[in-house]
Amino acid sequence: IVDKPDVLIAMNLPSLEKYYNETEKGGYVIYDSSLISKEETRTDIVTKGIPATKMASDNALDGLANMIIMGKVIKETGVLTLDQVKSSLALMVPAKKAEMLEKNIKAIELGYNY
Repeated sequence: IVDKPDVLIAMNLPSLEKYYNETEKGGYVIYDSSLISKEETRTDIVTKGIPATKMASDNALDGLANMIIMGKVIKETGVLTLDQVKSSLALMVPAKKAEMLEKNIKAIELGYNY
């Protein structure tokens, strides 16, 4: 369990409220602004909202809001490159579920390019 995150991904308000003030100085908070309204009150962290649930719904990617947020996380933090994530997904998703690979990549790209 991480109680002092340097990257906080919040998909709901209770999670954001619980960990926002615990996020390490210099850290990142990425949250689903479709579900959460948040004023940026800290200047020592990067706080970014992305309407991930709405974007997923608008692009026929229901259930993939988390992957949209992951795209935003990799863009903001630079922890991985987009190509590294795509390559890793291709190794993880079986060929018989190729449609899921395409949807996950599309979701990550939406978040990355937001």
